[in-house]
Amino acid sequence: MIRIQRFLYYILILVFFVFITISLLTHLKTNPSSTESKDTSFKPATTTKKPSDSHEEKYLSWFPHSDFPEQQESFRNALRLALETKRTIIAPMLRINKIYPWMPFEELAKRYEAQEKSTLKKACDTNQDTWQTALEPCETMNDWIEIPWSSIMDLEIIKREYGIRIIERTHGHGWGVHESALDEKIEAEDVAIVDVMTFKENGTDWEHADPAEEALKVARQSTASRFTNWIQSHFTPDNSNDKLTQPLKFVLSVDRLHAIDAKIIQFGALNSAARYETTQNEIQQDLRKALMKTRFIVPNQMSQLTAQSSKITDALGGRFQYSTLILNLSKLVAMDARAGTIQNLAVDGNRVTNKNNDEAQDASMPSSMEDLSENSRRDLMEAVVLEIFGDIPINQAVSAAMPIQPSSKLATLLNSGLPTTSHDRRQLLEACVDYHRNVEERYPVYYLINDMQVAPETRPDIFGPLLQMFPCIFSKADMVKWGIQTDHYLMGQPGLNIDKNIQYEPLFQPLLDILIAQKGKCITM
Repeated sequence: MIRIQRFLYYILILVFFVFITISLLTHLKTNPSSTESKDTSFKPATTTKKPSDSHEEKYLSWFPHSDFPEQQESFRNALRLALETKRTIIAPMLRINKIYPWMPFEELAKRYEAQEKSTLKKACDTNQDTWQTALEPCETMNDWIEIPWSSIMDLEIIKREYGIRIIERTHGHGWGVHESALDEKIEAEDVAIVDVMTFKENGTDWEHADPAEEALKVARQSTASRFTNWIQSHFTPDNSNDKLTQPLKFVLSVDRLHAIDAKIIQFGALNSAARYETTQNEIQQDLRKALMKTRFIVPNQMSQLTAQSSKITDALGGRFQYSTLILNLSKLVAMDARAGTIQNLAVDGNRVTNKNNDEAQDASMPSSMEDLSENSRRDLMEAVVLEIFGDIPINQAVSAAMPIQPSSKLATLLNSGLPTTSHDRRQLLEACVDYHRNVEERYPVYYLINDMQVAPETRPDIFGPLLQMFPCIFSKADMVKWGIQTDHYLMGQPGLNIDKNIQYEPLFQPLLDILIAQKGKCITM
């Protein structure tokens, strides 16, 4: 009886291992490599290679996204990669206004192609609903523009100092095999797609799985490891087709970067320097320092734009005689709401209370200063003032906290209340500049940039605590009222193709603000 039980036991073990072996072999034959791309339209790797010509010029490009700082950082990273690989940059133009955030490679490519205004205008003129108008609505076609980077940045000095060749894609939005900037035929095998934020393979064929190597890896695995893999592959959900909502956290190493032998490397997003490594040699270090301090920093190559910024700078007392204060109030409200700081404050006369439904709670959260009650606005601005005191140089903070000398013109003006009319505010500016220059050089004079696009003196319910502590605050609204900033200062700008349907001055305001801030003493955000 015991012998029969042992025999049955051995038979069961044998059947179990046969079942496991058959399942593993079937799994290896039918399942794709785990390193294949999730994307079905854009493959980040190819299995064939075209013989490379060592004397052939090679290129790299990328897709722009987000606002000016992100696009600027992408170009900086492209310069590093071009220096590393000796490739020529094909630079997409800078998009101004109506920007879109980071997206996976395929979506970013489509958004870039949709920016082609020649075809977009035709579709809009004929009232056609196309994939392009779905991404770039006709209603906002004149609310954004693209301009070459060379029109606002000095690229020639970078070319001379570091030997980096740069071609700007100023006509068309073709990329890869349809590259608009090259007058030659590009084959599919000439293009390598690289986007470590979308493809963990990094778009290179060293990550493309070889079936023989994969089988060898499996053969070397222990039985327990193979059993675990089989359980995972058969009983865990397949998320390979899930849409990316956040960038993947992968890095392209220097060795793998150099191993890409394609004629064109088409990157996706390039706004993260940490994702693309370069050699830590002297010339790379020198380029990094230059890009942080002296090169590709300020958009000062457009003469009319620079001249306008100089007029505002002179009105504020001159270079390094004022500071810049940047307030993103909507972001502050959203952050405080998520943190619970203002979660229970009055919004539009009602109380925001905790709800079981997360979506309903998010919908009820305030998103701007206008959503808050007057008391809540004041409380939030008082917190902002305290934060500013902690961020500005200590000598400015001490000077702002000290009483203004009573014999000064500034004290006389402020004794009768904070000026609100255009004439009185111009007198206030002159008194502030005089006080800073001749009485107390540490006393802060601020140029205010805020996302509400309002003059602070017109909204004491919001900016009251700020103006009470820092009365010498001026904004774009003041400069416009005084005629220092006009609504046509870009008229006649060389290289700017003026379209009568587009108002260029509002679009270039962020670049003008950058120039004004750069000429100030310090920036507080």
